[in-house]
Amino acid sequence: MSRVVTKEQYFDTALATLAELGFKGLNIGLLCRRLGVTSGSFYHHFGSWQSFVDALLEHWENRQVRILRTLNFNQGNPDDDIRAMSDLAAGLHHAAEAAIRAWAANDESVSLAIKRVDESRRRTVHKSIKGVVGDDNTAAVVTSLGMAMLIGYQQIAPNEDVPLERLLTEYARLIYSHARH
Repeated sequence: MSRVVTKEQYFDTALATLAELGFKGLNIGLLCRRLGVTSGSFYHHFGSWQSFVDALLEHWENRQVRILRTLNFNQGNPDDDIRAMSDLAAGLHHAAEAAIRAWAANDESVSLAIKRVDESRRRTVHKSIKGVVGDDNTAAVVTSLGMAMLIGYQQIAPNEDVPLERLLTEYARLIYSHARH
């Protein structure tokens, strides 16, 4: 009897594989072995490698959008938004995102997906920070610092001596140091 797996199981396995082995380690054979299925299962669901990549990116991108929506940003309390922003950053699958960023340097479709996700995050973070600081220019600079911190953390996380929670605490202090009075 053959095992039946869902597209979501392929996506979850792919993200775990990306986190563990990077984008160069992700391939049809490994996915199928890890899921205990034949390549026929893969081709039944996706038809081709590029169709799988497109579906994986859409799944990942949609997950990021859902996460932003469920955190209910911009509901009137800037302090809640800053906490939600930290929760969002802490809850990301950093190793998988680092692998996706490396993959983006080698694949235009991945690059476009990461740009869309980053822009969505940037808009959300900017609105949250602007709610505290008031000034659009300052909010833009502090937002850019936050994005750089998050992306940089994802690149060095396995060797990082300072936990992300500490970085996020310091980032919140930076935001509040610019608070309008």
